[in-house]
This record gives sequence, structure tokens and C-alpha cells, in this order.
Amino acid sequence: MASRISIQEGVDALAREPLRHIVLLKQLLAYPGRVTIHRVSGAAGAATLVALDMSVSAYDRQAYPEASVAAFISSDHPELTALLMPHMTRGAGIVFKLASEADLAPVQTHFPVVRRTAFVSFTSAGAIEPDADVLVTTEPGSAAFRLFAEQGHDRDWLEPLLTGGKAFACVLEGHGRTLSACFAFENYGQVWEVGGVVTAPAHRRKGLGARVVRTALAELARRGLVPRYQVEEHNRPSIALARSVGLAPFVTITHYTCDGPSCPPYLVEQVDDMAAPRLELGS
Repeated sequence: MASRISIQEGVDALAREPLRHIVLLKQLLAYPGRVTIHRVSGAAGAATLVALDMSVSAYDRQAYPEASVAAFISSDHPELTALLMPHMTRGAGIVFKLASEADLAPVQTHFPVVRRTAFVSFTSAGAIEPDADVLVTTEPGSAAFRLFAEQGHDRDWLEPLLTGGKAFACVLEGHGRTLSACFAFENYGQVWEVGGVVTAPAHRRKGLGARVVRTALAELARRGLVPRYQVEEHNRPSIALARSVGLAPFVTITHYTCDGPSCPPYLVEQVDDMAAPRLELGS
């Protein structure tokens, strides 16, 4: 049977494969007081359930307003996943976030669920050349911060990471204006996330986003860090950008919600993925 473990025990177990488990690790590190962890081991490997109080996730509150729990599952075998199901609370709205399609069957045995969306994580281990015109900085100007804020990345959140050495920005300027920008920040250990990719409206569809992302990837490679770039499955421009700079998918987290008597009904709202934050701990 699965047993409840501490935050530190969960981090220690998942950190053996940090890139594979980066989504679960992010929840544990960001919301240590709002998660519970259950883990089971067997001959087939191990499975981990991280249950997050969704009131702390802005994305989830908007996308799944009637849900109260996000259940992140990473498992080596469906039989192990099945052993985690008795630890899910019934009578509460749940969003299951599965790292493997094989885990859907054991979830469906206990909960009637409907697929909602998926987030694809990309990475790269190849050499990438930076763009000579893109500035790598921990002090982006006010114009860059305004662009980031348009995507929901508040300066109050980002600036302490920049000043603390936990993030950097890549900014492309021209004619005295900030044309495009992105930033990278620490997820866990050597894994850093590239996001906040934004281009001023008058300069879009010119490949500027790819230039700042490529420079961010080059800087991460220079530092010996592992990149992660996350995209919602319907965001075709961002997926095209990822592939154009040499990124390849390594994990997909698929969201399923309850849709039956085991869980309350959902008030499903369509989320504009181009307007939603590019980086969201709850996704």
C-alpha cells in the first residue's frame, strides 16, 4: 500500500530524476505547506502522488474553478498508480495531472474523468549559439518588465529572483525600444525554465522570440544547466518556436477532470493560452 511521506522524503526520491519529475518537484518546493505526498514502491518501480490545494494556483483557479485539488502523478507502472487511488478524497473537485497515458486506466477505475488539455515540456542538450544582439542581464529595464507583466509575470515575483541569482533575462532592443524578451529561472537544482517569451505587438512574426529564447538556451548551456520550456498543447506558435531552436519534448502532463457523481460538476471555462502566464507552477 502507498504511504504518506514528508516533503523532504518526496524531494529526495523525485530528485534522483529531476528532469522527469520537475513538475512534481516544483509543487513541493513552491507550496510545501499546501501539498500532501503519497508514495508506493514495488518490483515494478515506484509511484508518487502529490496532491496540491488548488487555491494557491492562479492558473488552476481560472481553468478549473470548481476544483479544489490537483493530483500530480508520476508512476513506473499502472499497477502502482492504482495503489495511490484510495488516497484521493472523494466529494472534492479533482484535476488529475498525469505524466503517462498508461496511468489513465487506473484513474478511470475510481473516477469518471474527461480530458481537458496537456502541457508539453521541451529540453535540449545540444550546443546553441547566442544572438549577438540579445542582452543577457539581471537588470532588465522597465519596458521589459512591462512586457512580462502583460503575460502575468509580476515584477514583484521576478525581480527578487534576478537580484538573487536565481534568474536572468534576455532582452532584444532596437531603435531605443525593447522589441522582445524572455527570462530563465531555477526550477530545481540544475533544471532551469525558459519562459515569459514576449514580443512587442508591432514587432511580432519576425522571429524575434526565437532569438531571445536561443540566447537563453545558450546561456544555460554555458552555465552547465538543463533547460525546460513548457507549452500548452494548442499553442502552435510556441511549439513551432521550441522546435525551431532545437528543443525536443521530454514529458507531457495531461489534465483530466472528474465528470460524474464521484466529483462535483465543473464550470469549464476556455482559457486563452496566449494570454495566460507562460509559467505556472500549477500546470
